[in-house]
Amino acid sequence: MKKRHLPIILLLLLIVQSCTTRKQTLYLQDLDAYSNSAINYPMTPIQPNDILKIDVGDVNPTVAAPFNRTSSNTSDSSVEMMKLKGYLVSPEGTITMPVLNEIKVVGVTPSNLENIIKDRLVNEGYLVSPTVSVRVLNNKFTILGEVKSPGVINFSEESISLLDAIGLAGDLTYFAVRKDVKLIRESDGKRIVYHIDLTSASWLSDPNFRIRQNDVIVVTPNKVKANSGGLIKDPLQLFSVAASLLTIYLLLR
Repeated sequence: MKKRHLPIILLLLLIVQSCTTRKQTLYLQDLDAYSNSAINYPMTPIQPNDILKIDVGDVNPTVAAPFNRTSSNTSDSSVEMMKLKGYLVSPEGTITMPVLNEIKVVGVTPSNLENIIKDRLVNEGYLVSPTVSVRVLNNKFTILGEVKSPGVINFSEESISLLDAIGLAGDLTYFAVRKDVKLIRESDGKRIVYHIDLTSASWLSDPNFRIRQNDVIVVTPNKVKANSGGLIKDPLQLFSVAASLLTIYLLLR
C-alpha cells in the first residue's frame, strides 16, 4: 500500500513546493497604514546623454531668435525630429547654445537650468525680460526580468512612480519575487542599488523610489521559475504535467 501511494504523495509534495503563497503575491499589504501620507515629487538632475529642448522667448520674438536652434523643416514637430534638433549633453556634462556658447548642465534640474540661462541673458545684456523653457526629450527607463513586457520604455513626465513603471511593463508575472525588486540608478557618477519590497507600502513615502531618467528595474524570478530554466510559462502547466505523469503511471499499473 505504501508503494502504491508513493506517486500520489510525491505529486502532492511537488504541488505544495511549487505554490506561491498569497502573502508573496499581493502588493502593498499594509497600505491602509500609509493613507494620507505626503507625496514628494523630486526634480531629476540632468545627466550626460540627455537630450534637451531649450526654447528662449521674449516680448519681441525677433531678438530672441538668435538664441534658438532653427531647422529647415520647422513644420515637423515629431518627437524624433525634436530630439535631432535638441541639445545632447556631452560626457563632460555640457551643451553649446547659440551666442551663449558652452554651458555646464549636469547636476542641475531643468528648472534650475532655466534660471541659469535666463540670468545669463539678462546679466550679459542680451535680453531684458526673457522666458526660458527646458525639457528632457529622451526620458526612459529599462525594466527586465519577471514582467510581461520587459524592455526600454519611454515616458514624458519629469518622473513616474514605480507602480506606474510596472504598469507600463504589463505588471509582474506570477513567478516574480515581489519582496526584493531591484532599482539601479546612476547619480553623481556613482551606481546606487535600492531593494524594494512591493508587498509593503512603506516605500511609497520615499522620493528615491520615483522612477527617473535612465533607471533600471530588475525583477528576479522565484525558485520555481529559476529551477525550471524558464520552461514553465504558466503555473497550471506544472500541475498539468504532474497530473499527466501520474495518470500514465496509474494506467501502467
